[in-house]
Amino acid sequence: MDGCIYCGLSLLDWKDRGKIGCAHCIGFLKEEYTKFIPFQASADWEPPSHFPSYSAWKNLQSMGEDVLDRIDSWALPFSYRFRVARNPKHSIYPKQNRTNESYLGWFLDDSGFQGSNSGKKLSDPEFKERIPWNSGTLVAGDEDHIRWEYVTDSLSELNSILKSDFLSKFEAEDKFDFQNGIGFINSCPTNSGFGDKLSVSIPARLADSGELRDFRLPTDWGFYREELKDRLVFFRKNFGPGRKNSFFNLVSYLALLVISEKDGSKASFEP
Repeated sequence: MDGCIYCGLSLLDWKDRGKIGCAHCIGFLKEEYTKFIPFQASADWEPPSHFPSYSAWKNLQSMGEDVLDRIDSWALPFSYRFRVARNPKHSIYPKQNRTNESYLGWFLDDSGFQGSNSGKKLSDPEFKERIPWNSGTLVAGDEDHIRWEYVTDSLSELNSILKSDFLSKFEAEDKFDFQNGIGFINSCPTNSGFGDKLSVSIPARLADSGELRDFRLPTDWGFYREELKDRLVFFRKNFGPGRKNSFFNLVSYLALLVISEKDGSKASFEP
């Protein structure tokens, strides 16, 4: 098969864009798509025992979830972002139609909607509109049909959001494109599986000035680094609800390295 008979995606389209047009595309792409889905780790990530400041990190972790408040109290220039993306079942990505609009209405028709004074009906949001929802932002019709993101400078607040009941809406396998063995299906394979992403953004100067100069990101666990203007972003996709502690472990270790440098102790890796 040279293309998808449902959405018209060709093999050349896939090679050019790296994105599918519907869940049926996986039928002809097979491993060309699935091999790019981030793997699921079998255990939480922790810094290896030979890493600098490992003992101090273990002591910090003994505080349990109180460690998140401790890190917040250091007032570091860190910001955190959680994102989850979904596509309505049997949809074309991200082509708008009435069926897809009804999914937005279903999302917004609850107490989490913080609509404007425009008088729009909940069931008739504009495509590609950014809609306040449950302390975050719901985006319709970007790369995928529905994306919700939450940005904060508080690790404790992020943890509370990740425990929120409203996130269960994103777990409705009967409402979103879902396939056993893959999970939730999104246009880009790196966003499939649980379809989520956690990231921490820090000033680039921390790496340039020495605090994190030799920090080696654990890419073997699936963490990646993105360089933006004046900022560094460390992220991982496809965490799932069972592996969020890996993200908190990474952030607490980064925070400890920064604090250790300020305290005058060695906080960077050996060359």
